[in-house]
Amino acid sequence: MLLDISKLSRSTFYYHLKQFSNVDKYEFEKKEILKIFEYNKGRYGYRRILIELRNLGYKINHKPC
Repeated sequence: MLLDISKLSRSTFYYHLKQFSNVDKYEFEKKEILKIFEYNKGRYGYRRILIELRNLGYKINHKPC
């Protein structure tokens, strides 16, 4: 009945319900990216951040810089 009221399909409801229980596998990397970005006062772009992450030992992207 609630799905009819909200005009939401069952599959969409269960998809979003499942997404709440998933754990973000890049949680620590995202925090490290924010630290690098904020430490450099927002001046670093993705290439420089990727280089810093590699210097710290993270392996994020298989592509060379």
